[in-house]
Amino acid sequence: MLGQKNGRRRDLLILAALFTGGAVPIQLVTLSFGYAQYYLGIPGGPKAIMAAHQFAVYYLPFVYIPALVTLCAIALYCRRLYPDVTRRIAVGIAVGAVATLVLDGVRQAGVVHGWLPGDTPVLFGKMVTASKDFAVFYPVGLFVHYMNGANFGLFYAFMWGRRESFRGAAKWGVIWLLLMELGMMTAPPMGPMTGLFGSRFAWPQLFLVTLLAHILCGLAMGLLSQYFLGERERGGIYDWLLGRKPGSSSPGVFSR
Repeated sequence: MLGQKNGRRRDLLILAALFTGGAVPIQLVTLSFGYAQYYLGIPGGPKAIMAAHQFAVYYLPFVYIPALVTLCAIALYCRRLYPDVTRRIAVGIAVGAVATLVLDGVRQAGVVHGWLPGDTPVLFGKMVTASKDFAVFYPVGLFVHYMNGANFGLFYAFMWGRRESFRGAAKWGVIWLLLMELGMMTAPPMGPMTGLFGSRFAWPQLFLVTLLAHILCGLAMGLLSQYFLGERERGGIYDWLLGRKPGSSSPGVFSR
């Protein structure tokens, strides 16, 4: 009975970690709407940009920052009772941020050559701050950009965890980031702004640059997660959904 109670508590903490972590990259989508119209000069576009900023004014202090604080609190709370949960959070966040650095190494080439319509930190920084001062909007945009990547790493750590091999980890890391690539190439702001897969902007350079960036990011995310996650973090929600029994010693989401 006690084991089942601990398992349920652990499950709730895992769901809370995923929910609070997911609250961060959600604004990546919400702040993006309207940018395509603004870029193309469609009437109403600037109003949509202002609406996105007005959304951010409330979303950041009342959802974004509290979500990050709650995520940190969950990690600290689980440190003694469920150390594997804390480790997934810490490794996922760190690995996601480092993998985003790998992505940026390729993405910047697209920015420099004009194959991308803009620099992501600049885009989000201006939307969040509504400032034209580089010293104001760029650090904020950079923080938002890397926190998005960090939380994609968090999702990977809980969804797949430590795999059976580095090859398997690399495969699932790439699959996860290819899903991000698909969303980026078809959803706002990039999809409406440049056409599907960049067909109306810089074809095929835009698509190839972002594709390579996401593949390398996925490889980094999978391989680094495999290296830093231990045996107690083997498997994840993916295995649980398939009815598999990963190597976790605690009852709950990751064991049956």
